Amino acid sequence: MKIDWLGHSCFKVTLKNGTVILFDPFDSTIGYAQQEVEPDIVVISHDHRDHNDLSHIKGDYTVVDTAGVHEIGEVTLTGIKTWHDHCDGEQRGESLAFLLSVNGLRLCHMGDVGCVPSADVLEQLKGVELLLIPVGGNYTIDAKEAMVIIDTITPNIIIPMHFKTPQCKLEIAPLHDFLEQARGVYDISHPGKAYLMIDKATLKKRTRVVVMEYL
Repeated sequence: MKIDWLGHSCFKVTLKNGTVILFDPFDSTIGYAQQEVEPDIVVISHDHRDHNDLSHIKGDYTVVDTAGVHEIGEVTLTGIKTWHDHCDGEQRGESLAFLLSVNGLRLCHMGDVGCVPSADVLEQLKGVELLLIPVGGNYTIDAKEAMVIIDTITPNIIIPMHFKTPQCKLEIAPLHDFLEQARGVYDISHPGKAYLMIDKATLKKRTRVVVMEYL
């Protein structure tokens, strides 16, 4: 599969058979350029403007935005409820982590998870090959909490998201804070691009952080 980072928490995942899955498209106020995408499936973790904007999405697509198992062709998407804050949803409500299973790979997009999830939720996510996880704090978990989740889930590849960049207008922490936590614990890769090509055969033995570059 090919994973393109479009900025913030938005990723375009293209499968070997050509199916395109778009996660958490943002609106124009966030600061990143909106790209016109023509996906087959749009996955929305929660109903906030930096994760749910469909105004620039083209074509005939299926929206997945609820908990539970969704089977669409070869794709299985499982939405798992999490809290968007540290107060059982009192401040920001719920968000959904989505587990994508296809061709022997499991990818988890954590959405706007706002605290370390329960042991039951973490158990469902253990051993995923790819973990897309927010690290910027304020509206989501911060770097330290992200490390707790990562250490428990033990993914093969970690892709940080939802952090401050020159384009991002939100008051969240930069990626540096997370990389300082991860350095010395996990390998850190800077491929210098906004996409990653991955399949079972190309997974490495050691867990690594892959830093996407917004281009």
